[in-house]
Formats: sequence, C-alpha cells, structure tokens
Amino acid sequence: MCRIVSYNIHSGIGRDKKQDYRRIGNFLADAGADIVLLQEMDTRPSERSTERDIRDICAGQVFTLVKSPALEESDGWYGNAVLSRYPVISNETLDVSQEGRQPRNIQTVEVETPRGPLTVINTHKGLKKRERRSQFAMLHEYIQNRLKERPSPVVVAGDFNEWQFFTTAFKAMNDTLAQHTVGATFPSQFPLFSLDRVWTSTDIRVLRCKKLKDRRARLFSDHLPVQIDLRLPV
Repeated sequence: MCRIVSYNIHSGIGRDKKQDYRRIGNFLADAGADIVLLQEMDTRPSERSTERDIRDICAGQVFTLVKSPALEESDGWYGNAVLSRYPVISNETLDVSQEGRQPRNIQTVEVETPRGPLTVINTHKGLKKRERRSQFAMLHEYIQNRLKERPSPVVVAGDFNEWQFFTTAFKAMNDTLAQHTVGATFPSQFPLFSLDRVWTSTDIRVLRCKKLKDRRARLFSDHLPVQIDLRLPV
C-alpha cells in the first residue's frame, strides 16, 4: 500500500497564529505518509533559513523535498512542493499563471515505489472563476498528453479553490480520471467548501480516501489534509 497526503499548509501558519513547519512535518511522518503534495510552502521570511524550513517540513530525514516555486525571492521561495520517502525519478513544473493574478503552477513528480513508477501531479489553482477555468483546461490537456507519452499510474491532487457546491468545472477531468469524494476541507475548524480534491488513473486501486480531521489537523492550517491509500498495479 502507498499512502499519499495532499495538504495546503498555509505557509506553516496554524489557526493559533504560530508558524511551525516542524510540527507539520512530524504530523505527516506520524500519519504514515509515503508521499505528500504540499501547497503554499513558503521559505521567504528572512528571519528563518530556507534550509531549516526544509529540514523541519521533512521531519529531519524522513522525507526528501522536491520544490516547485511559483515565486522566488532573495530570501527563499513560495509555491508547491512534494515530500517523498521514495527515490525521486524526475520533477517538472508547468507555469499556468494568468496575467494580473498570483503566479500558479503544476508540479509533476515521478517516484520509484516498490511496485514501480508512480506519477503525482500537485497543483494550486487561482481564486477567480475565469482564472481557474483556464487553469483547469491546461491541467486536463497536460494530463492527457502525459498519459499518452508515459502511461504510468497517476495521482492528481491539490487545492483547486473551486467554491461552487454544484460545479461542472471538472467534467473533462472526470472523463479522463476517477475523482474520489473527500468532502469539505475548508476552513479547517468548520469545513464548508470542497477545495481540496483527488483524482487517480483507472489502473490504481484506491483503498481509502478521506480528510484528516483530528485536533492537530484542525489546528496546523486553515485547510484539512486529504489522505489517499492506494494499491498500484503490478
């Protein structure tokens, strides 16, 4: 079994206003995550070192971090990242930023699991409806091309920022991949909106897909993390 967690960590700032990557990294290690898709990883504040932030979110040496910055500044970077216990084969970033809006990207990481290669696609979409629709279309086209070129098992997850309760925004994605129901994940203390979502290719057997909602999960970010337990094809 492989356990994947997708988590918007809100720059490491919890509902208690405390910024602490170490507690998040330890929480993810304790949860038994093999791979973690992070959104809103931020190492820019000058009062901290980037090296320390990475060490803390990796729970020491439990994970390897693969970064995918949407913004890079003199003191650090901000964007997506993947943590992995498995060896990393490749890392690719596709810019899907829209003019006049905050930079966004799609991060694709391939890892070598005990049952063979697995591709995880990590993304954080924009706040405006028109912006998201364009980004969803680019994501779907990218996934279709990726599956044709490299048909290994694929997991897509992240913060899609789709606030509408009865959205049709994911019709094309649902025609290509299997979406797994998670439920509301935002805000973490009283979830109302299903912002964090998960899809898998049809060759993956999903054993369990759920949001984590214990005391630590509700405290450490404004989003709840999503856990996917899966079995890869032989």
